[in-house]
This record gives sequence, C-alpha cells and structure tokens, in this order.
Amino acid sequence: MSTRAQAYTLEAFVAALLLLGAVVFALQATAVTPQTASTASEAQQRQLERVGSGVLDAAAEDGSLRRTVLYWNNSTGTFHGLEPYESAYSNGTLPTDFGDRLDRSVGDDGVAYNVNVQYRDATGETETKRVVDSGTPSDDAVRVAALLTLYDDDVLYTASEAPTEQTLVNASFYAPDSAPDSGVYNVVTVEVVLWST
Repeated sequence: MSTRAQAYTLEAFVAALLLLGAVVFALQATAVTPQTASTASEAQQRQLERVGSGVLDAAAEDGSLRRTVLYWNNSTGTFHGLEPYESAYSNGTLPTDFGDRLDRSVGDDGVAYNVNVQYRDATGETETKRVVDSGTPSDDAVRVAALLTLYDDDVLYTASEAPTEQTLVNASFYAPDSAPDSGVYNVVTVEVVLWST
C-alpha cells in the first residue's frame, strides 16, 4: 500500500472518529430523562410561585388572610358553610376575600390549589389544618407560605367576614393557645400549594 493510500485511510478513520464523537456528544446534550424538567415547566412553576406569593402578600396586607384563618364557626366547630362532617372546602371553593383573590389569580388558568394552616399544638408538635382540599398535588406543585401571628384577643369572623365578639382565648378553635402565659395565641403558617391540572 502506498503512502498516499495509507494517508487517505488514516484520514478517513480520523474523520469517522470525529463524526462518531459529534453524534455521541449531540445525543448526550439532548437526552431527556423522566426526571428532566422542561424549560416550559420550570417557567410555569416560577410563574405560579410569583402569583402565589403575590396573592399571599396582598392578603396579609389587606387582612383577608387573617380573616380566612379566623373564619371559624365556634358553634359547629368547622369553617363557615361546612357541615360538621366536612373538614375542608373542596376544589377551590373558599368563600372568603382571600379565596376570591386566589380564584381571580389562578382559577381560570387550569390551576388547582390547596390551602393549609400549620400550627403548634400543646406539646409543640406541628399540626396541619386543611382549609381547601382540591386533591393530591402533582410532583411539580409549587408551595408558597406566609407566617401569621395570632393573639389572645383576636376575634373569630362571621360567614360574611364581619368580626364577632368571640376571642380566640375563649373559643373552641382548631389551633390551641401555644403560649398561655403571653398575649400571643399561636404563630401559624398559611401554605398555598399550586399545581397545573
């Protein structure tokens, strides 16, 4: 075999290796696994997080978040409008200003949400009271939360969100008085879980 033929053979072999390397690199760069989130999904999650945080911030500022946490019927031991055997509102039907704000923000966009109130029980353990139950969140659900301090002299609210004269310290409320020797009743976390349906 001539030197020229050997050079052509070597050149063809190197070109084949380069081509094979480029194909392998391209396949690895574009491989999609079940755990790989798409860019669109990540953008949607960030959007849901922004919307959820905005709703929580606005509700905390205008008092509708506090009114929702205290939207408790002391006579029936449930939230207003629920039957005694019902533990939470279903499918985004929270009948408060905070619920209206959530519905306006995400209700028409194919987004479901749960609302939970987390609080400390008498032993210091964290308990959760479900306020809205729209089902089991998807794996890519977004969670946003806000802290709210409840005081002994905070009052419960009526079904129309008007204040009553029933103070927390004398009510049969779902969260107990976690600091009986102070004016603070409990510090709760209101969590909103949002996901696309």
